[in-house]
Amino acid sequence: MLTPRDIEALVALCRYFILNRQQLQRLVFPNDPNGRVTRRRLQELVDLGYINRQNTLFCHPTATPAPVYFLSRKGCELLAEHFDDEKYLHAPTQAPPPHHTFHWLAVSDTHITLDAAIARQSAVKIDGWINEYDVVNKEESLPERRFRLYTLIRESPRLICAPDAAFLLSAFGHTKTFYLEQDRATTGAHQVANGKTPGYAAMAEENLQMRHFSSTVPGFSVIMIAPTPRRRDALRKAIKTKPGAALWKFAAVPDVTTDKLLHSPIWYSCHKEAPDPLIKRPDVTPIEVEPPQTKS
Repeated sequence: MLTPRDIEALVALCRYFILNRQQLQRLVFPNDPNGRVTRRRLQELVDLGYINRQNTLFCHPTATPAPVYFLSRKGCELLAEHFDDEKYLHAPTQAPPPHHTFHWLAVSDTHITLDAAIARQSAVKIDGWINEYDVVNKEESLPERRFRLYTLIRESPRLICAPDAAFLLSAFGHTKTFYLEQDRATTGAHQVANGKTPGYAAMAEENLQMRHFSSTVPGFSVIMIAPTPRRRDALRKAIKTKPGAALWKFAAVPDVTTDKLLHSPIWYSCHKEAPDPLIKRPDVTPIEVEPPQTKS
């Protein structure tokens, strides 16, 4: 028999795509200090066919080779029935590529941190999040027709833009689109710059971000999260001379915390040494002054 926390675990996997046991434990079973309850409930969900488990085939020297979990089709159908909402039927259920597992766990960590940052204040809200594997049409095989974010800009010479995620933030009466690039330092900074910047520059030129979100602030920003400050600065330097360099903001994982992500100056640009916050608070709060009283 499923428990309310089992449903919460399925909802978490729907929102974050893939999670490991530690992430699910923090999100859904915070009072399970040794992980025993979490493991038992995840095994039950696997046995019932509501979630899938994939073992880690590639292990980073600094990472633990633990399995990851993601929704099954049966799990999506259960959520759609439980909440009477067909949106759950469109959640991604395909297995993540094994060699990208740690990359996607890092994306999930960023998404979790952003949600926690949003929850602890009231000025900024998240009005939408799109994962790389969120589907438009499951029957299509071409990525530009199958996935919401994969954007084919031109056929020849072929140019695409495939962000790790996109999200829309609203604050102080405005909305703005952000694209996420989660870096893990697996390729050289110049290789990243050469591969990533042309697509975003072309997207900005043609306002193609409007395919994903409609915002009141023109254009968009690309946030690049690097594992270390040294890697962050290497990426800044590599992207500085590329088209669309002004679109990019950079931060290091140790600084991207719940209390700093939104309003602390942790985000660096290519052309400015001092960092800025992701969302700037209004500088001046208008003060209403009563008009002078006229003498009768």
